[in-house]
Amino acid sequence: MKFYYYFFILFPSFIIANNVAELYGDRIELLGIPFKDPLVLCQIFIAIFLLIAFLQSSLDKIINRQDNLNFLREHFSQTLFHNFTPFLLTIITLLEIIGSVTLGYGIYFAFAQKTTLWIFYGFVILAVTLMCLFLGQRISKDYVGASDLVPYFTLIMLGIMSMY
Repeated sequence: MKFYYYFFILFPSFIIANNVAELYGDRIELLGIPFKDPLVLCQIFIAIFLLIAFLQSSLDKIINRQDNLNFLREHFSQTLFHNFTPFLLTIITLLEIIGSVTLGYGIYFAFAQKTTLWIFYGFVILAVTLMCLFLGQRISKDYVGASDLVPYFTLIMLGIMSMY
């Protein structure tokens, strides 16, 4: 008899509600900011993480362009990309900037409009960017460098899969 009494006193909401939605509604809140569900919060955190990584990478490619170009010329010296290295560096830099800006706007949009559509677009742009980088690493036979890209790609895929 005492067990039931303490159970009802300590956990009365479990008796009335059958699921989390009944307990807390269809939104969660963090520091007073409502979110549709925990996946939205995860998408925002993934977007912030990738924004930092790719924005820093693109800014490094702009600020230290000559160093990056010298490295890539040596890196691709024995491949078909050797003559296109400056062009390819520009394309990768632009993709990283566009993906980062899209994620930045997506994070703002997630708070302002309560939708993660622009985060999705940023994830897709960065997935294409990583596939280009992966192709370059594989062609240059830099298998360790190619394997370093896999966690980023996996994180982006998890972000995309959590969308719907």
